[in-house]
Amino acid sequence: MQSQILQRYLDANLRVYVVWLPVMPLDARFDVADLLVDRRATHYWDNEQQVSHALGDAYGSPSQLVWDAFFVFGPDASWKDGPPRPLATGSPVVEYMPTLKSVLTPYLQ
Repeated sequence: MQSQILQRYLDANLRVYVVWLPVMPLDARFDVADLLVDRRATHYWDNEQQVSHALGDAYGSPSQLVWDAFFVFGPDASWKDGPPRPLATGSPVVEYMPTLKSVLTPYLQ
């Protein structure tokens, strides 16, 4: 995401919300701080995996843990009673990078 989109399109009007959660035994909040650095990115730490479970409930199966995934929402999307319908999703992110780039193309101008 950072090298293929954010660094290439410095003026793109994007907002990136990164939700980190402990999944693997050695996951720690301080370990992820430098993995995605961009002024348009806001990082959150979801120690209780609440966002992950909300996304799993909305788009997968109840109680499914969602991680290493992206969700692209349009400019008017709003999270009210639950997450809005995404324009695109993919997991793991690295395998779905072409999809991510494709759906973001209109916003990269």
